[in-house]
Amino acid sequence: MEKVVIRTARHSDIDAIMNIEHESFLPGLREEKELYLKRITAFPEGFLVAEDPDLGQIGGYICSELWREDQNINADVLALGHDPLTVHHADGKHLYITSFGTLKSWRGQKVGLKLFQALENKIDNRFPQVVKKILIVSEKWTAARNLYTKQGFKETARIIDFFTPDDLPAEDAVIMMK
Repeated sequence: MEKVVIRTARHSDIDAIMNIEHESFLPGLREEKELYLKRITAFPEGFLVAEDPDLGQIGGYICSELWREDQNINADVLALGHDPLTVHHADGKHLYITSFGTLKSWRGQKVGLKLFQALENKIDNRFPQVVKKILIVSEKWTAARNLYTKQGFKETARIIDFFTPDDLPAEDAVIMMK
């Protein structure tokens, strides 16, 4: 994946993004197409895709929102499907990384790391008011947690039984901040 380009997502990328969503998350943990379109609209600067221009294939995405400093960090606001048009604020001081995924065939090639670093660099350069970065991850997603830890995120809290994949036991959400 040497030729991967990281760029801002476009509405026309939605089918590729949804393909990644379906490969990355179990039923019950997937979010809807309409929500991803709202995320692109709400904060295009915070929604990036990884694309192989030679193949014309998008193999990863990362999306985020800017939240005000007084935004409570709890299960309700972190819930899957929350409306980015109501919580995103361009002057927000907290970056919430809402979702992140790569195609299985792209994993192990540092594409996720490139996406993650590109988002952080873009936010640091264009939104200097951001003082905190927040994300949640299932306790069972070890590879993701390792990536976040290596990028300086630390576990700050847990939400018991937050993730509820269909027909499987609930999983705790690990809240991580930097």
